Amino acid sequence: MPKYLLILSLIFSIECNAFAENTDEHYARGINYLKAGRYQKAIDAFDESLLLQKEGGVKNWIAELHYQKATAYHALEEYHKAVAAYKIAATYNPNSAQIYNSLGIIYSEQKQYITALEVFKKASLLDSTSAEPYYNIGLVHLKQAQFFKAVNAFKVAVSSDATWIDAYNGLAETYLRLGNLKESEQAFSKALRLKPNNITSLLGLGKVYVKQKRYDDAVIQFEKVLEKHIDNTEVHFNLAQIHIKRGEKDEAAEVMSYFKILRQTDPLLERAQKWVKFYPDDVKGYNNLGIVYLTRQRYDKAIENYKRAIAISPTLASSHYNLGLAYHKQKKLKLAIESYHKAISSDNSLAIAHNNIAVCYTEFKESLDQALSHAKIATSLDQNNANYCDTLATIYEKLGLNDKAHLVRKKQVSLQNNTKK
Repeated sequence: MPKYLLILSLIFSIECNAFAENTDEHYARGINYLKAGRYQKAIDAFDESLLLQKEGGVKNWIAELHYQKATAYHALEEYHKAVAAYKIAATYNPNSAQIYNSLGIIYSEQKQYITALEVFKKASLLDSTSAEPYYNIGLVHLKQAQFFKAVNAFKVAVSSDATWIDAYNGLAETYLRLGNLKESEQAFSKALRLKPNNITSLLGLGKVYVKQKRYDDAVIQFEKVLEKHIDNTEVHFNLAQIHIKRGEKDEAAEVMSYFKILRQTDPLLERAQKWVKFYPDDVKGYNNLGIVYLTRQRYDKAIENYKRAIAISPTLASSHYNLGLAYHKQKKLKLAIESYHKAISSDNSLAIAHNNIAVCYTEFKESLDQALSHAKIATSLDQNNANYCDTLATIYEKLGLNDKAHLVRKKQVSLQNNTKK
């Protein structure tokens, strides 16, 4: 199932803009760090602002500083520190529903469901018009498999805010778990009328159609998800199951093969994403995240992360090479060659970069003299690599140098046979 998220705004003043006259440069810097995902720096900035506060200062302003500090701890998954900071904020502003709502989210994430419900109910009493506490109460009941209670809570959330897509999605997911397919379809459809490209709604509606054996309709919804999120693991699993039910063995095998890659890399992706969040200045973190995305065939995201790595360390050869590989996968050969060249300008002994430059030039069907030059360098740097021999032999063949191509092919076959032994 999709990961339904408890509502938490990292940049949300507990009194909106009521503290504009009290803001200082440290607070402003902390907010900017929060927006940029630099959470430890945000905490440091809020601490500096707190040091400036005098005894008997504006209580709501002090609460605001502790609240924002707590959200940074929350983002870093330092839950005990986040709880402590939210509680301090509540002592300064005990009538803030937002503080209690955020505190309840942490308790829910820590599976302290009874405490979470108590805190969310307090938030609902402080602000009976807000949909957020009821939505979060619904999510807690959904996690507890208390579906009828979840339905009731989500209905209150929808009645409080009839335009809130997440509330409709939560209600629809609960109906789906109950097997109430008609009601689930209606709720997901309502969410899609509000926002036609919402991934959670499209995926959920597709799952409803699968249960109803409306496979063509399900495929349409799943394909819409893939337009936005090509490596959605759950979508590919459902598509494979549809192909199986239709008796389409070849199609099922192809989709299932990609699904297995996604399922195997899901935990790697989660760890890599957490790493760059916790250590935003670590170039290796972005490199690793790019590698995971490359494996998942999310070339756009791979390129984005390799560029971040390069921004931190412009001369790191592996980042330039990986960026070139991502461009190569996209068939953007000129960009790939440019990145490979930057890699070897940092490390001229990188045989694989020389080989891939040769491959790119060969695919261009031009500049075969440059292709030959780099292929020769690659094979000289790594004389026992059969793939590099294949590249060199292919270029000789294209140049009509068949005798040289024949000699290299013999070496390639010999290396491949030795590998099999």
